[in-house]
Amino acid sequence: MPTPYDGKVALWHVYGGMIAERSIAEMCSTIKRLAPAVNALFVKITDGTDWMGRYEPKSDLAINGAQDIDRWVSILNQYGIEFHAWALPKGVDPQQEADLMVTACSRPGVRSLILDVEGGPGFFRGGRGAIRPLMLALKRGLGTTFHIGMSVDPRPNHYDEIFPDEWRPYIASLHPQAYWGAFGQTPDQTLRNTYTTWESYGVPIIPALQAYQVTTSTMDRARSQALFTYKAAGISWYVFGQIATEQFKAVNVTIAGTSPDDDTTPPAPISPGNYGREIVVKPSDSAYVDGSYDGTPSPLKPFQNEAGWLSKYIATSSTISNVWARWDPQIRTGGFWEISAYVPSQHGTTNNARYKVHGIIGQGGEYEAAIRQDPMDNLWVPFGIFSLAPNDPTAGVVFLNDLTRETDREITFDAIRWREVVGMTQPPSYLADGFDSPVGSMAERHAATIYPGQWFPTIKFGQSYLVGGDASRPALHTGDDLFSKQGELATAHQPVFATGSGVVVNASKLTGTWGNVIVIRHDPHILTGQIVYSRYGHVESMQVKPGDRVVRGQYIANIGNAFGAFIYHLHFDISYSRILQTRPSDWPAMDKKRLNDNYLNPNDFVSKRRPASP
Repeated sequence: MPTPYDGKVALWHVYGGMIAERSIAEMCSTIKRLAPAVNALFVKITDGTDWMGRYEPKSDLAINGAQDIDRWVSILNQYGIEFHAWALPKGVDPQQEADLMVTACSRPGVRSLILDVEGGPGFFRGGRGAIRPLMLALKRGLGTTFHIGMSVDPRPNHYDEIFPDEWRPYIASLHPQAYWGAFGQTPDQTLRNTYTTWESYGVPIIPALQAYQVTTSTMDRARSQALFTYKAAGISWYVFGQIATEQFKAVNVTIAGTSPDDDTTPPAPISPGNYGREIVVKPSDSAYVDGSYDGTPSPLKPFQNEAGWLSKYIATSSTISNVWARWDPQIRTGGFWEISAYVPSQHGTTNNARYKVHGIIGQGGEYEAAIRQDPMDNLWVPFGIFSLAPNDPTAGVVFLNDLTRETDREITFDAIRWREVVGMTQPPSYLADGFDSPVGSMAERHAATIYPGQWFPTIKFGQSYLVGGDASRPALHTGDDLFSKQGELATAHQPVFATGSGVVVNASKLTGTWGNVIVIRHDPHILTGQIVYSRYGHVESMQVKPGDRVVRGQYIANIGNAFGAFIYHLHFDISYSRILQTRPSDWPAMDKKRLNDNYLNPNDFVSKRRPASP
């Protein structure tokens, strides 16, 4: 069964007294510098009836309630790291302990809860009788679909001391502490004993591996055994703050076996596919229906969007749901489908449109996709790719209501699109349907010609030039410098758009003459499976931050001049290696081999990968 840890490399964090970093941002910076493969952090939130803030010596890391959880989630998201909570229940006061955990795990962005259940001093001491009250209180507060895992000492002689049969009805995954070094064993012995003891428990096992006071070779062996011998869907490493720089080399390996800091290695391609059938349901169609929760006529207000069809909107609600809408594609064949919502340029100002998708295989209940309508103008915004259940009348059905927990905003109810993904047995969560020019009006960016309208490259890919006109700084250009035919005044401050869908990996001011730079890691292209990075240099008014998901055509910045270093223009390039992931300011100067090993002609690339037709 699927878990929130599938494909994840996670680190455990206990509290600030164990680490040198003074803030959450410093922690994330260390993780991304030494182990960019890490994409999840297990953060300790409570110890019995206490928030971890009681023991925290560093104020920025303290967790004392919901606001601190929100702060953690927000900062981790900026670095592309998921927040998973873990707690040490004592069983002394089950209701109070559960209340703290529910408060934390009810916050948006908390992906799961892991309970550290062990015997002995300082651990669970409530006995068998305290387990059920604790877990029932958690389930009442978090709902039956929220994922709760359990971390245990996996040695056979510790099995019975935690009453494992009492926990079992409430536990969805197991995270055994496979600490071979602490046990005086080899990784093979520890993992063999772990799976022999706990495999019959009947839930997915995501082992916690030792990353302190052990050699990198044994860490590599443990990872290999966990993933390939025992088929673990994900792994975690214990514990942040005690991992030496050398040991981080073993941590920095993805589930697929690659090391992201190998900058010049192209991202692994995936199998190409294509879009098959396309279903679009608009508010004027019979497959769409809306209404109010109190039985009165629907208060949704109609308007014609810029695409020419009927759309609807209403003011958002901060406390209760007043109106609902349902889109039914009537898919009965199952298969993989990309589901997207159309967001028009008018009335969509909410940052929390909570679309709910039904009939997904492996998903307990509905899947919620929270979409920011506010920055989107006339764009299809994908929820992801889902495996829909065949012969299920709810397969792919989408619901939306006006409860966004905001005031003074508006939410639109527009079209939903389902596109069948064919030719792939396991497509990734997102695919790029094609690439556009990063400049120009909407009509120009949708045209076949690259670059569109008034735009042209003043310096082209591979062209030899002098940086800033300085004869001492010759270089080969890594991309195209885009400029308006109408001159610098027409170029300055023009909007810049994401060339394709993906995730922002850099949005910051860099040293030298780069100024502000945005780098996007794009989703695999559906027709080729290729993953590329795009860079937008010298920009101003950045609208995105690291970790943000963007879609093709999304406004991300304005054309700048690197704070006066150049005339106004957009530096735009495409890399097919990972070099921009960790070195966004990379510049090969006159090294032609480095240029060709890492960069593509952006004009040719975009021209050959226009949005795929269904």
